[in-house]
Amino acid sequence: MNDPEFIADLVRQLADGWEERAEYHVPITRHTLLCQALRSAMSPGRRRHAECACQTEIEARAQTSLLPSLLDQLQDEIAEPAATTGGPKSVDDPHSNPPGNQAAFECLLGIKVHARAHFEALRRVLYPDHGRREAVTVVSALRAIPDWCAMANDSGYDELVFEIKEDLRKRVRTARIILGYEAPQRLLETTVCGGCGGALIVAEDASTDVRCIGTPEAPGCGQMYRRWDWINLLEGEGA
Repeated sequence: MNDPEFIADLVRQLADGWEERAEYHVPITRHTLLCQALRSAMSPGRRRHAECACQTEIEARAQTSLLPSLLDQLQDEIAEPAATTGGPKSVDDPHSNPPGNQAAFECLLGIKVHARAHFEALRRVLYPDHGRREAVTVVSALRAIPDWCAMANDSGYDELVFEIKEDLRKRVRTARIILGYEAPQRLLETTVCGGCGGALIVAEDASTDVRCIGTPEAPGCGQMYRRWDWINLLEGEGA
């Protein structure tokens, strides 16, 4: 993968989102025919809590999900959760921004500033006779950068392209760390999604939101449990 192709992948994560594969394990109980017949005669509530001696196996599962862009996720990270009641907020308000939002804000601001700077640097070397574009958006600037980097690379401006690649690489890496994508994921073994009953995963160091990944029969419903709320799931209050 050359520098312009690498930059295109970084821009895709920043502006458009990307696919991510999550691997996890689920217990699968192989019920005997007799057990299946007995369970079919039970009410749904009783069946859910019924215990049997049938063999349980652990099976590996994997799911590929389309994730929102890093820009959108960083913006959500710094947005203050809506209060359930009106009135002014205090520093003790439980809906106040949790720790870490400042890092997301600084990361998002840095991406916006440098995206426009890279756009202008490329414009100057590729189109020196064109006037500066005042109304370009961050997303438009980002999406123009890969093609312009390919043109700049072919025109001998490989050092500029390399500098842009390294800057974007560091900013994507920082954003992914802030959002928790660099930590391994694990399945919550005793808790399921309150919306659809699907499996829930979270970073092993509990640094991410808990998200629903669904069941072997159906995809996740999109339910998210924020970091400052997900501990309630383990106490039986959140789901």
